[in-house]
Amino acid sequence: MKMRPSAFQVLLGFAGLFALVSVFSYITGNFVITLEWNHQNRNLDTREAALNSTNNNAVINASSCTSTAYDFKGAYQEDPRLIEYIRRELLIPPSVHSYKLANPKGVHFSQFNQSKIVNEMLNGMKDGFFVEVGAADGESLSNSIFFEKELGWRGLLIEATPGYFKVLQTKNRKAYSIHAALALSTYASEVIFNPNLGYGSKLDNQGVKVKGIPFFSILRALDVKIVDFLSLDIESFEVKVLKTIPWDKIKFRLMCIEVAHIPEGKEFLTKFLQEKGYKFLGYGYLDIDAWYALPELLNTSVKPW
Repeated sequence: MKMRPSAFQVLLGFAGLFALVSVFSYITGNFVITLEWNHQNRNLDTREAALNSTNNNAVINASSCTSTAYDFKGAYQEDPRLIEYIRRELLIPPSVHSYKLANPKGVHFSQFNQSKIVNEMLNGMKDGFFVEVGAADGESLSNSIFFEKELGWRGLLIEATPGYFKVLQTKNRKAYSIHAALALSTYASEVIFNPNLGYGSKLDNQGVKVKGIPFFSILRALDVKIVDFLSLDIESFEVKVLKTIPWDKIKFRLMCIEVAHIPEGKEFLTKFLQEKGYKFLGYGYLDIDAWYALPELLNTSVKPW
């Protein structure tokens, strides 16, 4: 005959059960926390391994990076999260709408015939890819719009001045665009940009805060390995930006670089690019621009003018 438990025994049983559940919850809770901590550490270890690898040329698939969940500052130029952040958050795709230009009938817009020179040297090449750094409003003095409108090129427009970039967006250019200054190192940063110093990404002690993004990171975000024409005009910081480029991972067919203000001097730039395998072609109008080409990508008949 089974004896019914007393009230005290029932209460004691519930207390024991509660204690057992509490201990189990504590143990499993700590186990979950330990798993999460180890998972985070493994992610950090994986990131460090990716950053330390110099032979990895592929963009690693990264998790979604949003402006609220990811701080780009301090990221290495080949960090897959930075590249994904640029791709998702910063790059504006080509417009699908009709152009809205102040001079819709214009053909060449360059200040010193740069687009005419490029067109002649590349023999009217179609379907290329350009990058214009210091794109200003996207029309006035543009070195790239000719190739986009007339020859069907794709391209990238980089402009740091907020006012210019806002106007650029109204032109409905058929190229990617990004509002950023080019970083002066291989790491992303936040820079102070003075919008009153003219075209390009001029940095100064006074001005507005602008994202400083490594040039190579932007090209990686677009999966670009060959740039057919690079127009680089950033008011004295050209050499510093060029030094951030891993030249074994990107090629430029033809480059027009403003040299009028570079503190290192024109001869330094030429020597630097020659060491990277590029040929000096000559200077443009009033020696404001210098022209360089990668021989393996150019017809051998191309000569300095």
